[in-house]
Amino acid sequence: MRRICKREGFTLAETVIAMALLAIIMMAVLPLVDQIICRFQMARDHYVAVTLCQGRIERARSEPYSQLEAWIETALLVDDFGNPASPGGRFRRTTTVQRNTPAEGITLMTVRTDICSCSRLGWRKVMHPIPDGAFKCHFTAEHEQMGYLFTEYQQRK
Repeated sequence: MRRICKREGFTLAETVIAMALLAIIMMAVLPLVDQIICRFQMARDHYVAVTLCQGRIERARSEPYSQLEAWIETALLVDDFGNPASPGGRFRRTTTVQRNTPAEGITLMTVRTDICSCSRLGWRKVMHPIPDGAFKCHFTAEHEQMGYLFTEYQQRK
């Protein structure tokens, strides 16, 4: 009489081959996942930059027309909420106010928000800003900009 021995489970060779295939697939997919994360963070940074511009203009709209010059700022480092954050600001905001532009009696306010390149990698956000080395924090040409026209209302007599 013969005994039929039924083995269940995987052998060591099958397990090693399966793990090698999994490692090869993961190495092929990793650059794609990294690119997706980078693009997501880029879109997020542009959204935050637009929100910073719009928020600055909306706050200026609540002020009297004669005090618009108080909103001028040059290369101020700000955080994600528009609060001054030096040296840790991931955004650099510049606000200009031009009286009688584009016509007499109209004031143009322009808000430009530059985006720091450090914000692309999640681990670098924790270490931001990086003061020196190959990964030094710097602002590139990436930015968002908004303009708004103000006019002083005159009461009729």
